[in-house]
Amino acid sequence: MAQLIENIINPDIVGYIRKEKLEARLRIVFGYDIRVRHVNERFVFDAPRLVTRDEIDDLREIDRVN
Repeated sequence: MAQLIENIINPDIVGYIRKEKLEARLRIVFGYDIRVRHVNERFVFDAPRLVTRDEIDDLREIDRVN
């Protein structure tokens, strides 16, 4: 199996992304399930490459003031 790269999603983004949505996106990007762990206020997962912020930024759920 190819070497996996540890990805760490920092706290400035984590608070706005649901773990389930991130796992679903990773399944689409890589074609298989990737287990996401929540460690010290960060999402951590192993993937074939680093995931870019652009690939996950639209998953953010930000409250909007009307």
